[in-house]
Amino acid sequence: MKLVIDASNLRKGGGVTHLQEVLNAADFAQHGFSKVQVWAPEKTLDRIGEVPNLERRSHPLIEKAGWSAFWFRKHHLDRLIEPGTNLLWAPGGTCISQFRPYVTMVRNFLPFDKPERDRFKYSKAWLRYIYLYQVQLASFRKACGLIHISYETERVINHIAKLPGVAQTTIHHGLNDRFLLDPRPPRDFEQFTNDDPVRLLYVSPINHYKHQDKLVQAAALLRKRGIPICLDLVGPAFPAAETKFERVLAQEDPAKEWVRWHGEVPYSEIQNYYRNADVYACMSTCETFGMILLEAMASGLPILCSNRSALPEINGGTCPEVDPEDVEAVAAGLEQLIRDKALRERCARAAHERAKTFTWEKCADQTFKFLAECAKR
Repeated sequence: MKLVIDASNLRKGGGVTHLQEVLNAADFAQHGFSKVQVWAPEKTLDRIGEVPNLERRSHPLIEKAGWSAFWFRKHHLDRLIEPGTNLLWAPGGTCISQFRPYVTMVRNFLPFDKPERDRFKYSKAWLRYIYLYQVQLASFRKACGLIHISYETERVINHIAKLPGVAQTTIHHGLNDRFLLDPRPPRDFEQFTNDDPVRLLYVSPINHYKHQDKLVQAAALLRKRGIPICLDLVGPAFPAAETKFERVLAQEDPAKEWVRWHGEVPYSEIQNYYRNADVYACMSTCETFGMILLEAMASGLPILCSNRSALPEINGGTCPEVDPEDVEAVAAGLEQLIRDKALRERCARAAHERAKTFTWEKCADQTFKFLAECAKR
């Protein structure tokens, strides 16, 4: 069998990481694929690297991005697909090719979660999510197969749309072993001082549904209760959310004494922040999977986790969960973790062991098994 992968719209972020890891872990021949060809931007192909029996292809229109890349997918890709190709896989979530049959994926949950989507109401981002909602639902309906990356997205998508005749599966992402850090011995509560406070970490872009502002307010409540704590935030900012976030910072920490916003950090350096933290917080209310949560779990940290979206599915009951929009509940959850050394140790070890069950080898095997089944149909 021959497989073509349309990754022409994957340029950065989790989509590129997923494709890189899956292709490097896959055994194409085991699932009956004699030839696999991937079309992608050169930078994405560089991330994938040399993979046995994988043909890497690009095109000048793909490199230009935007409408040029759209034009490539709409009008050029079909002519470049070799005769005898059995299946097209579009892991970016949207397939606009006329080639049949094809498999696609649910990569972005925001377009399908109306309350979360409406946090961006009347902005360019909101219009884009409305557009993606329509285009991707059309792609799902015309597909022969649909891959979900969490059971939560599978539940929501099938509640929104009827997909008769579309084969569906849920395949969790894997974890890069470099994030596996043995849980460190937790410090006694009495060891936290103003000179050496609790180091609370949250790695995620500043955005409306990530709720860094609520975490700052919760940490401020703990400081007023006499608990020494500092907060490290890692990630770039969505401009509209940054304005709101800066207002909260100016109110709660005007001298910038205990909130440290590090901005965007190279992916290769994020481990250092996990290594130096005492407690991790994950406050998102909309996640297709929760890759950053999984990395924090693997890093041996006790975690206070949002009880929303796909995050409870990923942590599997290893983390205390709270409503991330309830500042008092977040503060209470953090205080319980900080004061209870045994709870921190127990949660960190349980999360670490669960994280080890998410592997890219398993993800790749399940993915290509499903693709082969769809090709044979």
